[in-house]
Amino acid sequence: MQHRGEIVAAVVAKSGMKLSQLHRALEISRPTLYRRFEDPNLDFDFIKRVGQLIYHDFAQEFRELAAPGLALATEATAGYRLESLDDCKDKLLHVYSLYTELQEKYNALLNERSR
Repeated sequence: MQHRGEIVAAVVAKSGMKLSQLHRALEISRPTLYRRFEDPNLDFDFIKRVGQLIYHDFAQEFRELAAPGLALATEATAGYRLESLDDCKDKLLHVYSLYTELQEKYNALLNERSR
């Protein structure tokens, strides 16, 4: 299980923002900030606020913060990573052929309905 507080603390440390700036911006005391970093189940609203202040998207560390459907879309498109220009061309041609086939079926249905 992820320790949310430790992850946030590590990202804050890498961000270069001083903890004194952060705790003032969050309107909490420095000891309270440290206690938050010790919380393994740190609240996602707090994590988002910290992310806004340090200009970091914590959805990279916590899938729960990703836009709805984004994590699923990322997983679904993982098979479409392109290795080369030829790979890109092949996949584009494949998608185009699927589109053409679908368009032909659609046109056939329209013709059938118009009779």
